[in-house]
Amino acid sequence: MLFARDLRLPADLLFSRPPDAILAPEEYIQKLRARMEEMHHLARERISMASKKMKTRYDARATGHDFHKGDKV
Repeated sequence: MLFARDLRLPADLLFSRPPDAILAPEEYIQKLRARMEEMHHLARERISMASKKMKTRYDARATGHDFHKGDKV
């Protein structure tokens, strides 16, 4: 996700995965930008889902407080 590259695994080296085609700089930038925008969108969705899940867990265990004027807190 950080470098917008596919992960190279040991199996790729053993089975000699064909190298990616050489792209023109403009085309490379367009594809890189599209991949980065997609990764950003996916990361935002995951963060939102995790945040909602944490809120649900917190709210399930949270207890209410009944404070009145003059109570020591």
